Amino acid sequence: MAPIVMITRPEPEATALAAQLAGQGARLVVSPLQQIRFHAITLPEGPFEAIFTSRNGVRALVRAGAVARRAWCVGEATARAAREAGMWAMSADGDAEALLALLLKERPAGPLVHLRGAQHRGDLVGRLVAAGLRAEAVEAYAQAPRAATPEARQAMQGPAPVVVPVYSPGAAHRLAAEWQGGAPLLVTAISAAAAAPLRALSPARLSVAARPSGETMLNEITGLIAAAHQLENKGGGV
Repeated sequence: MAPIVMITRPEPEATALAAQLAGQGARLVVSPLQQIRFHAITLPEGPFEAIFTSRNGVRALVRAGAVARRAWCVGEATARAAREAGMWAMSADGDAEALLALLLKERPAGPLVHLRGAQHRGDLVGRLVAAGLRAEAVEAYAQAPRAATPEARQAMQGPAPVVVPVYSPGAAHRLAAEWQGGAPLLVTAISAAAAAPLRALSPARLSVAARPSGETMLNEITGLIAAAHQLENKGGGV
């Protein structure tokens, strides 16, 4: 019996991840537990620089018909999306703390606009302003909850090991709320903050990515697929 990889990311990332995992020896179950809803936004008049902590911020700016003079991005995937939208972009290659450090080092003239979600951690803009930079936050989108699909619920209650990659603390809380069943659960989280809500599920394996990047997460997922096969073969714990 092949292990299952349950993909709970919002679209379009869910479909993109499924394509990357094709042929990895696991059955893929796509069940987004969040849906991105974009808001109407008001942007500064005149040129500005954007701060993006996710690709959804880039999408929000594109939907508004605007382009920033420069884009400061948390990671390379977000920077790539900004470049594809016609912006000069620099990646911090890390997390929000790495992005803050980059901005404090480069000290762009701004004004800086952080296009963020309604659910967010920390106060990046407040820390930038405290350091003397011109910055403001714009709530550009929200992550609305979605229920698990019937196929996902069946997987939770079945005998096959289920591998779930978790890309944010919000996604972790959604998985913890939706998980119902006794299937062996193997989880990889993009950060310690994303891993924390999942400990209550007592997973057979819980790993944290060494770096918060898509490539590292992909490696973690393939490693857990291999561990799930071992679990099947042994008929016991990982």
